[in-house]
Amino acid sequence: MIGKHAKRKPVICNLAGIYTANAFNPGAVVVIHAPRACSHLIAGVLPYLKERYRKSGRKLPYDMGNFYVTGLTDKEAIFGGEQKLEECLRAVIKARHPKYIMVAGGCVAGVIGDNLEAVCRLIEEETKVPVLYTDGSGFMNDTENDPYLLTTKLLIEKFSPLKRTKEKDKTVVLLGEQPINNKAFVNSCINRLFHYFGFQDVLFPIAGMKISEFPMLNRVSLAVAGRGQSNKRKEIHAYTRFFAETLGISYNLDNLPETPEEVYAYLRKTGELLGEPLLAEKAVEKEKAMIQETAADCAPVFQNNTCLLAFVFSYDFAMPERIVSLLESAGIRISGFILLPEMAGAESQKYRNALQGYGKPVYTEEEYLQEKTQRKLEDFVITIIEKPYFAKQFITTKRHIGAAGICDYWKQLKTFLESDRRMFHEE
Repeated sequence: MIGKHAKRKPVICNLAGIYTANAFNPGAVVVIHAPRACSHLIAGVLPYLKERYRKSGRKLPYDMGNFYVTGLTDKEAIFGGEQKLEECLRAVIKARHPKYIMVAGGCVAGVIGDNLEAVCRLIEEETKVPVLYTDGSGFMNDTENDPYLLTTKLLIEKFSPLKRTKEKDKTVVLLGEQPINNKAFVNSCINRLFHYFGFQDVLFPIAGMKISEFPMLNRVSLAVAGRGQSNKRKEIHAYTRFFAETLGISYNLDNLPETPEEVYAYLRKTGELLGEPLLAEKAVEKEKAMIQETAADCAPVFQNNTCLLAFVFSYDFAMPERIVSLLESAGIRISGFILLPEMAGAESQKYRNALQGYGKPVYTEEEYLQEKTQRKLEDFVITIIEKPYFAKQFITTKRHIGAAGICDYWKQLKTFLESDRRMFHEE
């Protein structure tokens, strides 16, 4: 008889995350040292992003021309694959002339024991092209790495080691975050929060910075933590604190604000850190005026429609209380919640525990479809994944940071509800 044993939590590899963490940086190339089949983990990201961007009328900011795989076979699994990686790196450098290469080792490379760091050092010494290595395997890790934070650390250590300087720029650095979706707009929303205090720019070390720009990081005046993956926030906070203390600057570990009350609190916290409470109050007044004006403009439309919220991402990532607060502050009436089948089973109970306090029904997909045959449940659904059985759905894929992000979200919802469109992809 087979005895009971503790089932290990499945852990996925980090190859796709490592690619997207580097894809925006000009001149970057990512090489994964793995079988060709592993490339689908990255290639699979592209159609999803392309389709999302196409439906919103935007163009994907990169085309995967900077992605290569060594293509390990049974031969390398027996005799080792270091030579294959060397040949691949030389060929990539000759063809692409990259500013740097990020090598990610897959699970097979970990099993056969290839010394990838040694290969990277060898090729860098030979070609003078920076070649960095990071572990992309999943089976040997007890927890999934945060590829954005990992890449940030590697690039800063390689191209601009932290050191305290007397000269400071009026700039902010955001650590542990990668605003892939609608990058320009999200950046403008974040910049707006700090412009009130005289800051001229917000730097994203892995969101399009050129290697030549990395020394600017040593001259920033404020470090703020990104949200990142929920199970890695402590690590993001620790690195943000380390970064700031090394440079002798202030830091803020609060999440970027995505509800009206969070906006006001974030601005006041920033003013406190900088010793500028009066500037903070002026900023709060301006943000509050913008939010209240937009809410008043949208309220007549919102009050005539009921909404169901559909969730699929993990509870810690989605932060449903934030979403409910954002919608209710504009007068949107929420009639219930749907937990889509793509959600991991363990997450469903977290959602139910959190959402039961709102006194609204929480449906599974099956329960929703059955109940829908008996009565009308909603006027529209806000979801991340489009579903054919939602009669009218608003698909949202981005974060709504600061007053600019919040008001843009409400305005797009209003435009959607005033139209005859069955489906609307947030731009």
